[in-house]
Amino acid sequence: MRANRYSAQGMNRKLTDVQIAATAETLRQEGRRVGWRVLQAALTKQYGAAGRTDRLRAICRASHEPVDEHSLTTELRRQAEEGEQRCLEAQQQRDQALSRAQRSEQRETAHQDRWAAEIHALREAVEQLRGERARRQSLEDQVVRLQRELQGLYGRLARFEGQ
Repeated sequence: MRANRYSAQGMNRKLTDVQIAATAETLRQEGRRVGWRVLQAALTKQYGAAGRTDRLRAICRASHEPVDEHSLTTELRRQAEEGEQRCLEAQQQRDQALSRAQRSEQRETAHQDRWAAEIHALREAVEQLRGERARRQSLEDQVVRLQRELQGLYGRLARFEGQ
């Protein structure tokens, strides 16, 4: 029984132009003439599918056409100019990103400096309040001592008046 060309294995296999061109180049490197039938057989052997005949014929024709040096040079120049343009755009984007990063760093440094100054001022206020607390405690102790002395003096005064 002959295998159906649209069997479940080969029905959804679509080969890319890159795969077809790579196989054609491999055949050329082996020294074989690349015709669409030879290419079809090699693709079927390699991938289990060959692609449509008109695609294979078009790729074979393109590989046999002479290369126009002027159009190739023009295309390479165009690609070089596009590459330079992309490079310039990438450099501009890099410069903009660096500028944004520097501004961000400056803002962060200013923010940290502000809060460091605020924390320093608060620490100084705390130390001052600790000193005030000790001074207040000393004054309260002095008031208590003076109140006791005053009570003692009132008691002595009451004894002298009572005599």
